[in-house]
Amino acid sequence: MKKSYIYIALLATTLFGFSSCSDFLDRIPDDELSDASYWKTPNDAKIFITNVYKSSLPGWGEIDEDINSDNAVHGIKWAAGNVSKGIYDPAEMGWQDDYKAIRACNLLLTKIDEIPDYNQADKEKTIGEARFLRGFTYFGLIQKYGGVPYVDKPLDLNEIGDITRTPVEEVYAKVMEDFDYAITKLPAQWESSDYGRATKGAALAMKARAALYFNKFETAADAAKQVIDSGEYELFDANNTGQYAKLFWKEQDACKEAILVRQYTKAPDLESYMIGWEAFPTLGWGGINPTQSLVDAFECEDGSPIEKSTTYDPTNPFKGRDPRLEVCVLHDGEVMYNVNIKTAPLKSSGSTGVAQHNDATATGYYQQKYLDPTIDPQVDGWNMDTYWFVIRYAEVLLTYAEAKNEISPLDASAFDAVNQVRRRVGMPELQNTNATKPTYCGTQDALRQRIRNEWRVEFALEGKRKWDIRRWGIAKDVLNAPFLGMKYKMVDDPNAPEGDNGKKCILYQGENIKLTGSKYEDHNYLFPIPQEEIDLNPALTQNPGYPTK
Repeated sequence: MKKSYIYIALLATTLFGFSSCSDFLDRIPDDELSDASYWKTPNDAKIFITNVYKSSLPGWGEIDEDINSDNAVHGIKWAAGNVSKGIYDPAEMGWQDDYKAIRACNLLLTKIDEIPDYNQADKEKTIGEARFLRGFTYFGLIQKYGGVPYVDKPLDLNEIGDITRTPVEEVYAKVMEDFDYAITKLPAQWESSDYGRATKGAALAMKARAALYFNKFETAADAAKQVIDSGEYELFDANNTGQYAKLFWKEQDACKEAILVRQYTKAPDLESYMIGWEAFPTLGWGGINPTQSLVDAFECEDGSPIEKSTTYDPTNPFKGRDPRLEVCVLHDGEVMYNVNIKTAPLKSSGSTGVAQHNDATATGYYQQKYLDPTIDPQVDGWNMDTYWFVIRYAEVLLTYAEAKNEISPLDASAFDAVNQVRRRVGMPELQNTNATKPTYCGTQDALRQRIRNEWRVEFALEGKRKWDIRRWGIAKDVLNAPFLGMKYKMVDDPNAPEGDNGKKCILYQGENIKLTGSKYEDHNYLFPIPQEEIDLNPALTQNPGYPTK
């Protein structure tokens, strides 16, 4: 592998409010981090691991990952990558950044004992952070590629020429060892000046996430239950006072639902472009466009899926629905940033209408989840300091519900966990006592499907769906199905006030917008190993189903 695999360049930006790394880079070149001139004080280790968070944790760009599922397409047409189209090209894959982060963790673990006068408890916390981040990164790698090279020390260039892929089961075991160490050494909470560092709860939540992905249901349920029982976290607006939308606004950056966040600051440091890139609907900047499939996944307010509802009106589809639908999906007729959003495919709809320009919505919908009304998109949409939830408590509850139902079908605690998530937005509780109600789940599979749908609507546009459809084995069904946008039809109406050339558009009737969509074959469960890594190290093998040179 190339030199960038070995060396990690840490940027002179501040990830957390508690430290600056400028002295770090002033003292030592970024490609000589093991130099004896650096590892002198406990603060050296603290600054070093602070920078590793920046290279390890995902951020606001995860929203884009929903285009690699059936949840959304990219309104900014040129930004839709090949994976969203079902094209998995080994030449487009890469893991250099992941291994840079892993090497940084390994380097710290190797050098930390050289630091004199390091309080043992504080040292173990820092080691816990490094092992958490290493486990986090390796889990992401095996989730994507299966078996990958596993290294637990910083290697020299002459040591890497014949490294082979470690079986996924072995890497998974190492990931769990890292999380288990972190669980025992990390604090339940840090001082406020250290907010954003991994905690015991974050390590438990990641252990639960990794176990659930690989169908280790007992492990997932146990880890999730420990988070629940810790009392450290709670759902934002758990008592349903109608504030759910604010969970994704700046004011809730550090709420108790946040288990782990990626922190952002204003320019010139680590700013977020979330509103500017993902949804600038007042200018018709497409961002992420929800599909009709996602819109239809939200139940009616009585708890019935729309296909089984007696109250659902397809000509007024946003009326009487799960409140999370309005939080996630911006549709025709809504006012956002003092602009009346019109999505009809008519010139009179302006820049926000379907197909009015190349970056306008492709589906007739825009995403709304992160459109904080306190942030002016034209001023701060490209320079935000809103945090990104890497892990939030709702995930732990749904993890426990899913795992518990797989272990013990229709277990009361599974109902309780999923219903906590539903109650906080006023959705009726799932139950197995009254078969006349639309919330009735009388079989394990019935509850399984409702929990899966809860994952989809609760975490819509947060980038998780592409992994859920893989672990559930439904990716082939949903990615090969037609991708659709909203329904509309054109009628002759010379008096139509918003019509073009005597035509009027009637929304939510007629035919759905047909989109290009995606495709999926069985071997796409794993992504291809990056071709450049195979070229550099022929000892690496390609995943089945992908071309080899």
